[in-house]
Amino acid sequence: MTTVLTASGPEDLLAAVPVVLGFHPQESLVMLTFGAVRSFHARLDLPPSADDAALAEVIEVLVAPSRTHQVDHVAFVVYSGAAAVAGRLAAALVPAFVAEGIGVVDVLRAHDGAWCSVPVRAGATEPPMVPYDDACHPFTAEAVFAGRVTHASRAELRATVAPVAGQRTRWGRLIESLPEPGPADVTPVGELVTGWVDRGEPPDDDGAARVLGAITRIEVRDAALYAVTRETAHDHLRVWAALLRGAPDPQVPDTAAVTAFCAWMSGDGALAWCALDRCFDVDPEHPLGTCLAECLVRAVPPAAWEEVVDSA
Repeated sequence: MTTVLTASGPEDLLAAVPVVLGFHPQESLVMLTFGAVRSFHARLDLPPSADDAALAEVIEVLVAPSRTHQVDHVAFVVYSGAAAVAGRLAAALVPAFVAEGIGVVDVLRAHDGAWCSVPVRAGATEPPMVPYDDACHPFTAEAVFAGRVTHASRAELRATVAPVAGQRTRWGRLIESLPEPGPADVTPVGELVTGWVDRGEPPDDDGAARVLGAITRIEVRDAALYAVTRETAHDHLRVWAALLRGAPDPQVPDTAAVTAFCAWMSGDGALAWCALDRCFDVDPEHPLGTCLAECLVRAVPPAAWEEVVDSA
């Protein structure tokens, strides 16, 4: 899902952030990029301390993909009630990006429905904060019209792929009653998922058990990935997110990785990270999950997967 917004001022930037992230961030540093062939956005938790080592890590995480994608300009929004933290971030980020030849449009601090520009000079005093309300902004209205959901927080977004206890128990019992999965499961699993995608239906119990029981097979998982295109990614995401919510622990890593893949393909990096959190909770070194995490960190675009498919 591609979101194109044209911002002409600070309040446009503030309204754009929850639309492109899919949630209203808190205690976060957000970077919006402009002018690249494939622009992207990034969100980081605020570092627990704003010492030199923490700031250097933040700079490297954000500069590296900006350099790779030849970004022209960036804008930063610090979501925090701590002016000192925002000031330290601004004083470190702006020179680092300018040194790379990347212009900085602005550094804003937002908190409790108000914003201000953060002075770049270390120790300078912030101007008074200005109230803002993005609920009625045209960007928000456009997102609603397009059917995009903006969650109140990252926790609320994460809840969309959180486990459902009763369903996990029910599906787990059904999986235990099935024979060991094998290569022959590739076609029936693909047909089940395609049916749910095409009909807009949620997975049924028996079908979900068949899919989840087989997804630990590499050939089944790979076939599930190859079935996803950027045009169908959103619908596949709906199905795999539902499967993830009911997946028993042994099936969580592979199911979560496929869910993250669908989210990445649909342009929803924030939800992809939420799915990967579930993957790594069970298997911190899951190969596909680790690969997808690297893609997200490096802001690799979904078009890269299409190139892989075309060359296969």
